Amino acid sequence: MRKLLELLGTGLLLIGASSLVHYFTDWFGKWAVLDRLPFLDGYELYASGVVAVLGFAVLCAGDLVPDGGTRTPARTSRHPAGDAEPNAGGAEPHAHGSQPDAHAGQPDAHAGEDSD
Repeated sequence: MRKLLELLGTGLLLIGASSLVHYFTDWFGKWAVLDRLPFLDGYELYASGVVAVLGFAVLCAGDLVPDGGTRTPARTSRHPAGDAEPNAGGAEPHAHGSQPDAHAGQPDAHAGEDSD
């Protein structure tokens, strides 16, 4: 799908850009496909700009589509503790019924005193 979008976007961008160049400089006469369409008489400049911008947008959209062969499998939880979440902080978990250190979050009472 990605290759198809890249091919389509490149083609649209080349057609639109070559028609714009042909409109202003009379170069790329064979590439100016939009100038040959009878229902666009008088609107070739606008149609060329729209096709070039559309081609660029399709190229950008092609970058958002994942490659066909690089699918990743669905994530499953294979934690040895079963459904329990792994410890996110890296600290040792507390056993059931035990309390964390009561003085862990309090500042040291003697931190501001001079020890001379």
